This record gives sequence, C-alpha cells and structure tokens, in this order.
Amino acid sequence: MERPNTAAPRPSRWGLKTKLMLSMLLVGVVPLVMGLGMAFWRGSEEIRDVSGESFKALATEAARKIDLVVAEEVARTARIANDPTLVRELEKRRDGSSTLPPMLHTLTEADQIARWAAHDPAMVKAVTDSPLAGLLREYYSGAHSEPDHLLPQVMRSATKMLFLTDAHGTLVAAMTTQPEYRHGETDWWQGAFNNGAGKLYIEDVYFDTQADTYAFTISIPVMDSLRYETIGVLHRVIDAKEFFSPSTHVIRFGKTGHVMLIDSRGIVISCPILPTGLSISDKSLIPLITPMAPGWVHAPSDGHGGNSRSIIGFAPLPETSRATNGVLEKGSWHTFVWQSSDELFAPIGHLFTWMTIFGGVGIVLLGSLGYVAASRIVTPVRQLQQAARLIGRGELHVPLHIRTGDELEDLAEEFTRMNTQLEAAFAGLTDQVTLKTQEVDYLRQSTDQILDAVPTPIVLIDARESVHYVNQAARETFHLASDAAPPLSLFNVLPLDASSQIKLRRELSGTAADTPELTASTRNVAPRDPLVQSASGHAPSNRPELQIGTRTYHYQWFRLPSRPGEEPQGGLVLRDITDDSRMQDQLIQAEKSGSLGVLTAGIGHELNNPLFGILGLGEAIQDETDLARARLHARDIVAQGRRMAAIIRDFTGITARETSDQRIPVCVETTIEQALAAMQIADDMPRLTIHKTFAGKTMVLALPDQLRQAVINLLMNAVQAMKGTGTLTIATTLTDQLVTTRIADTGPGIAPQHLARIFDPFFTTKGQGEGSGLGLTVARRIIRKFGGELRIESREGEGTTCLVTLPIIRNQSPEEGTCTASSPRSEPQPSRP
Repeated sequence: MERPNTAAPRPSRWGLKTKLMLSMLLVGVVPLVMGLGMAFWRGSEEIRDVSGESFKALATEAARKIDLVVAEEVARTARIANDPTLVRELEKRRDGSSTLPPMLHTLTEADQIARWAAHDPAMVKAVTDSPLAGLLREYYSGAHSEPDHLLPQVMRSATKMLFLTDAHGTLVAAMTTQPEYRHGETDWWQGAFNNGAGKLYIEDVYFDTQADTYAFTISIPVMDSLRYETIGVLHRVIDAKEFFSPSTHVIRFGKTGHVMLIDSRGIVISCPILPTGLSISDKSLIPLITPMAPGWVHAPSDGHGGNSRSIIGFAPLPETSRATNGVLEKGSWHTFVWQSSDELFAPIGHLFTWMTIFGGVGIVLLGSLGYVAASRIVTPVRQLQQAARLIGRGELHVPLHIRTGDELEDLAEEFTRMNTQLEAAFAGLTDQVTLKTQEVDYLRQSTDQILDAVPTPIVLIDARESVHYVNQAARETFHLASDAAPPLSLFNVLPLDASSQIKLRRELSGTAADTPELTASTRNVAPRDPLVQSASGHAPSNRPELQIGTRTYHYQWFRLPSRPGEEPQGGLVLRDITDDSRMQDQLIQAEKSGSLGVLTAGIGHELNNPLFGILGLGEAIQDETDLARARLHARDIVAQGRRMAAIIRDFTGITARETSDQRIPVCVETTIEQALAAMQIADDMPRLTIHKTFAGKTMVLALPDQLRQAVINLLMNAVQAMKGTGTLTIATTLTDQLVTTRIADTGPGIAPQHLARIFDPFFTTKGQGEGSGLGLTVARRIIRKFGGELRIESREGEGTTCLVTLPIIRNQSPEEGTCTASSPRSEPQPSRP
C-alpha cells in the first residue's frame, strides 16, 4: 500500500561520506598538530635552557678575564705609587722639607689655582717639569720599568691622564695640563685617601670633559715608607672603550652573539654594537641582569632597543666591583652575553617547517585514504537508505542486494525480512482501521445519547468562546433552534448580563490555560450567617451562580483532554437552583424565628432574679412598721429596677446617653457583696457554705450595674452547678496593677469536650427550661468591655473555677486587710452551661 510523502524538506546538511572523511582527518590531524606543537614547545624550552646555561658560562668566563685585566692595570698603577723616590718626595712635602720652586713659596693657594687655570708658564713648568712629573713619564713610556712591567701599547694609548696629588688633594705632578689643580673635594680622591688609611678606588664610567671621552678612573693611595698613612693619591684616567674593547670585542659567536660590559646603572662600558656611555633602553631589564651572582634570564627585551623576548647571560666582576665607587654596595660591573632570538631559535624554526611539510603530506594521504574508505562504507548505506525510503512509500516488493561480507550485509538481509513481514502485516491493516473507525463512531454516538439523557444543561467550549456541543437539556432550556449547529457563540447560547459575561470569560481563560482558576469559583467560599439579611435577593457575586432570565443556575467548570494539534477545551455544567434557593430562604426565616424565641427566653431568665427580689421586698414593705426599714427596702426595689433596666439595655443594645461612657471607680469587693445580697433576697440558700477572702477595697474603672450583673451571672452558674449543696469560695488578690477575682464551686465540673464551647451563645448542657446558655457569654462581654478577661478552669468531677482579671486604678492604694465569712446559704438554680 503506497502512502504519500508528507515529510517537510530537510535543510542542507553534511552527508555521511563527508563526515567520515572529516572524522578520519581529525583523527590524524589533531595528534599531528599536538605533536608538532609539543615538539616545538619542548624544543624551544630545551634550546632556551641550554643557551641560557651556555650564556651564563660565557659571561662568567668573560667576567673573570676582564677582572684579571683590570687587576693587572691596578697592579701596574700601584707599582708607580710605591716608587721610593715618589714616596720620599711626598713625605718631604708632608713634613715641609721639600725643595719647592721659589714661586710656590710666595704664592697663596688661590693664586696657585688661578695661575694653573690660566696656564701660567712658570706654574705649568713647576708641575709638569718637576722630577716627579719626569718619573711619571718614565713609567708611562716604559723607560723606568722592567720589561715584564712595561705598559702595553693599548694601555698607554687608553690612558688619558696620569697625575699625582699630595695629602691635601693639591696637584703635585702631571704629564699634561689637563687635570684640575685641586682635587680634595672629589669623590675619587676622598675614596682613595679614605681618611688617611688609603684604599683602592675605581670610578664608574663617566664623560670626562678634559679628555673628551667616556672614561673610568683608577685611584691608588700613596702610603708613607712605614705604610702607616696616606701621603698622596696617584690618579689615572682611562678611556673605557679603548681599554676594554680588546677584551670584549673579540668574543663573538654566530652573527649577532657578543659580550658587553655594563655597570650597575645599566650604562654601557664596552660593547661591539652599542656606544660606550649609552644606557640600556629597557630600565626594567637592569635589576634582572645585575645581581651579584652569575646567571641567565629569559628577559622581555634584548637590551639593544628590541622588544622581543631574549635569553641573556650575566656575571659580575667581583674584584673590580669591590673597588668600584669604594664599596660593593655603591656600584658593580657586569658582563652581558646576548644573541638575537631569531638566530638563536632558527634551528627549531627550521625543524618546525620541515615537520609542517611532512604533516601536510600526511594530511593529504589521510584525506585520500579517508575518501576511499568512506566510499566503501557510504555506498551500501545509501542503498539501505533508498530501501527504507521505498518501504516508507509502501513499495515492499523491491529486493535489497548488498555483498560486503560484514554487518552491512547482515543489515540488508534484516531489511529484506522486514519487508516480507511488513507486507504480511499491512495485508490486514485496512480491515483493522475500518473496524476501529466503526468503534469510534459507536462511542461518539453513545456519548451523545448519554449526555442528551442527562437532565442538566451541558456545554462544551473552546478558548475562543465557541460552543462545540450542547446536549438536549441545554437546547430545551435555552430555547435553541433545532437547526442551530455548532460552533455557536457562548453568549448567544447563554443570554447573560455584562458583569456575568466578564466573570465567565475570566474563569474560561483559567479553564483553557489549565490553571488553578478552573475551580476557583467553587472553592474557599466564606459561609454566610443565616441570621443576616442579604442586601439583595440575588446570590453573592463570588458564588458560582448565574442569573438567566428569571431562573438561577449553579454552574461548574470541567476540563477536557485536548487532541494533538487542537486547542484545549472546557465544559460547563449548569443546574437550576431557583426552587432550591426559595426553599433555603424559607428555612433561614424559620431559623431566625427559632433564634428569637431562644433570645426571648434568655431575657426572661435574666429578668427573673431581680423580679423575685422586687416581689420579696414589696411583700416586706407591706408588713413593715418601721419607716427606716421600709425606706431601705424601697431603695433596694429601686436598685433592682435599675438592674432590670441594665439587663434590658444589654440585650437590646440600647444604652442611655447619660451613662454610655460614664465609667466611675467601683470597689470590686463591694460589688461582690451587693451581688451576694441580691441573690440572698431573691433566693433561699440554706445548704450552701460561703467562704470570702478579700484583698481590701480594690477600685476598678467600670459601670457598676454591668459589673454587678457579670458577677451575679458567675455566682448563679456556680450555685446552680452545686444544685443547692456545697461550698462557694470567693477571693480577690492583687498582682502588678491587676485584681483577680476567684469564684470556685464544688460542683461536678465541666466535661473536656464542652469546655471549649462554654462561651458560645445559647450553648448549654442543661435540660429544656433550665438554662439559655447566655450567662457566661454576657459576663465575658462585660468584663472585656472594662479591659479585663474571664477564664474558666475545670476538671470533670473536681468543680469549676472562674478567674476574673481587671486592671485597677493606678496610683490607688487599696486598704489592706482580709475579711472572711462563713455562713450557710441557699440559692435557686440559675442557668449553667
């Protein structure tokens, strides 16, 4: 059976052959690239380490040789300073016995300096033609030296000045007129003189204006014959480049490798490339190459103006550095060995080039082999793909022939077997589809018949407010035409007002979106007090009810599972509750009537006790002959009448204007006594024992009648609980500006299941006519009105205790004292829960 090809066109993608070739290339290229990279990195590291150590050794050897050259020149200069003739002459000048030229005796030191600066012939002759000057020339020319101690020609030409000063720094002898006449304030003279102790002093490279060149100096102290003190200084100015070039310029390796000599400031002393006196351009390089130990560094620059990283070897001149500027800390000289990085790393670059060439050849071979292998793999796979496409179109009779001798051939055989099985399976598939279609139609018709048999209107709606189904009850209820076929508009089916439409739309959006709003209208509905008259005859807006015409409907949403590719749908079930609502209103009215009867009974109960008192007092007045006692009974009658008025005011909610807010100080103990007296007048309590323990006269702010009524209600509950026999205990105590009144009886107590409901209005455990359940409720309301609290403590079989707590009037000092009374009394049985 052939099926149409409905698959969407696929975007362009890489084929299996391309992926296989790329995979093979990646498998070969990645290790190759990583190997080349690691080889290049490791080779660079090895070359750097080997070159660094070689540069370090070369710098150390060059430093040692230059140190020997400087030491030899210092030794030659020291032989001149130790000449006996020179020492004797300077000792005579120190002792004042020298035969100086006559003019030097008559001239002051300032005149001598001025004449020397002016090149006065006599002054020049006295310094340059003296015996000491001749001695210096002899040493310089070699006439006065042994053959082994002759100054080499290079050293003689490098020496720009050679002169002698006395112990005061005054010029004594010189070969030329270039030196200054006074040197006592110069660093080199003070360093060599060393406060008379004498010390070798080598000065750092500087530009000498007299010699017009960059030079360094060697200053040797001349000691006396006893080697005790310094009597003069022999100073030698040497051209740095001319002196050191024979030692540094000859050390060359490769095209750019060479040795240079620098001081601790980075000033070039001798270099085949850089001129003497030039400072190294990269100042950050100086501390790296001038430590006092040999080494090498992979520096960020080459020190010759380039910014490429370079390997530099270095080593200090230890002996020369100790004499430079007098101490080692003030200056040091270092050899500097460098070679261009391009030249240094050229071998590894060549190696990398050849490795890259061979790697490229390998990649080409890998690509060729990958193409051949991919072709052999992809060709049968494409045949399998074509076979699968034919199966998808229902062409199951095309055989598949692949002969590769591997898993692909096994897969082709499985395809062939699958074709055979599918062809057999598809033979009966058409009949099964027809059967399933008939079953679906049957189920749909059955569902429609069931829904039509339901007497409640049912509507199925989608998210666009379109009605897709209505059952027979809905058609009849909402008077839909028989030819009205879905889809229909929801509000054409349900004629609702604007507010009901808005409400239904909001709930429908929650239904369609499958949110918790689906049943929000049917949950968390607050119960309505049946005694409270509704503002209108309609149902509250938050109840799931709709007003359609003159009928009221209760509705409920339900969600339907959506089919793939279709929008979600919801259902609405409506039930006519018009008759039920009318019946409920009748029941509520009947409940109100019953509640009013109970309320009337409670009022009669509360008025009964003071009425008995009034009747008793009236009978007593009739037989009373004593006018004073008759007046006392009359006042009691008035008090009982006011008490009845207060009871009626409390039950009806009417409060006289003159007493609404007129709270006055009231004595708690007096109120208790008055309540007991009222009960004794109204009732006979011969079998009760009363114990009273009072803290004194405790004053609280309250309305006397209401507070007395609350106490009477509590006493009545206690007396009635004991059924006329038992002990009644009344006590007051003071704690932290509060007065606590304790009323305890010896009755049967209250059951635990009833204790939580004793303050509910009209709750009572007594029989019909014995109590209305309002006594404790009224008492608690009155006590809370005055800022207090009423608590009931009771255990079944152990009696009941009422605790009344009221705030006392602050800054009031109650009269301390205790009054106790015990007398048998009898009480009637008032209402008790």
